[in-house]
Amino acid sequence: MLLLRQPYLTLAEACEFEIEPIKHSRFIAYGVPINDEALIPEAINSLKTLTPDAGHHCWAYILKHPERLKFSDDGEPGGSAGRPMLNQLQGRELYDCLVLVTRYFGGTKLGVGGLMRAYGGAVAQCLDRATLKTVTPTLPLWIRYAYNDTSNVESTLLDLDLTVAETSYGQYVDARLQIPDQQIIEVYKALGNQVGGRLILTLPDEILEAIDQ
Repeated sequence: MLLLRQPYLTLAEACEFEIEPIKHSRFIAYGVPINDEALIPEAINSLKTLTPDAGHHCWAYILKHPERLKFSDDGEPGGSAGRPMLNQLQGRELYDCLVLVTRYFGGTKLGVGGLMRAYGGAVAQCLDRATLKTVTPTLPLWIRYAYNDTSNVESTLLDLDLTVAETSYGQYVDARLQIPDQQIIEVYKALGNQVGGRLILTLPDEILEAIDQ
């Protein structure tokens, strides 16, 4: 069964917020948009350099495609830091996000419950102030047509409010469109109906298989 991807929320840009000290402990939260798991260790290390003398650098992240999630308590009692931070991302349905909270110990232990509230609350207040954006996953749709059909094809694309992402010129004109997952089958059929046999359409195999079923 074909599973088309839905739009989702993520951070539009990095954010930072320090909450009011709790029993003299400081908690500074950072949020970073990121969609490549291979880049996360570097991003964590980069954030750590902002407060290298802090006692703890706890973090959590969720990626969307493919879905991945992970968290770290970085020396705090198990479940007291990374998990409540991750819960904030999950509760807001935010993906492709890394959050990190730096703690400067103030000399008084907060207990597991106190730490959970502090770490989760720091992330919550940071994300409350963040700018978000919607990511709409797209799939490629390739079109090929003869040069003398250019005017007709361009007019059809304009009527359907479609924008060409890339064009190459050889024996034919080859263009790539990036279509939102939820619209790609509808657009494929609309182009086929309006331009007819003069336009060669190519979709990813999994989409073609779904159309043929």
